Amino acid sequence: MIYDLIRYQFDEKSSLRRENVLLVSLGCSYGKCTFCDYQDDKSSSVIACDTVNKKVLGSVRGAEAGSSVLDVTCSASYTELPFTTMNYIRETCVEKGIKTVILEGHYIYREANKYYRDFFNEKGIAIMFRCGVETFDENIREGLLRKGLPGVTPEDIAGYYDWINLMYGMDCQTITRLKEDIDIGLKYFKRINLSIYTTVKNGPGRNESAIKDFYDSSFYKELKENPAIDIFDEWDENNGHNVGHDIY
Repeated sequence: MIYDLIRYQFDEKSSLRRENVLLVSLGCSYGKCTFCDYQDDKSSSVIACDTVNKKVLGSVRGAEAGSSVLDVTCSASYTELPFTTMNYIRETCVEKGIKTVILEGHYIYREANKYYRDFFNEKGIAIMFRCGVETFDENIREGLLRKGLPGVTPEDIAGYYDWINLMYGMDCQTITRLKEDIDIGLKYFKRINLSIYTTVKNGPGRNESAIKDFYDSSFYKELKENPAIDIFDEWDENNGHNVGHDIY
């Protein structure tokens, strides 16, 4: 388990105002993505996971803070959270007046979505599913990032997910390719999270020049104004890109 991660944030900058919780999973059983640096945020103990997760969920304020959306992530897929934690999530939503839950998972677990939709719908809670895609360039996504989506099309993903994660700033990426990814994302999905890549051990390099060019571009200004897109950058010292402070 990693102890210095931000576990709770309230994102008031997004057009979809929401509370975010980062919970502890039982571990990512896929575990091959070369850009992921927090797979160690896990525990083999359901009790240990639940202890941390229940405390984090205790920070959720819901209607009291004017929020009706809860965004749930972990260092794996939502299917790899203990189901006792999933019960705590649903109980928290009911108690705090949360109307919509966002769950993030790998495409390989897509068939589980319907069961979790039913689970939350039983309490009148809507659900959105988000999938990490990173890029639609399969050479980069599979050859470099080892994402585990060989041959999977945008149409395939859109059959199960409402929302996707894209990533920009790695060596070999260009703004031209990013524009193509954004166009595809907006065509098939309701929302996009765009993360600016952070260097990880044994992962691809971070292209500082490409990132600077992106921030200096008119394209970046266009994306900032698009209510369907959120931009995240953990290395932004001015905290201008939705990465908040730990208040858990």
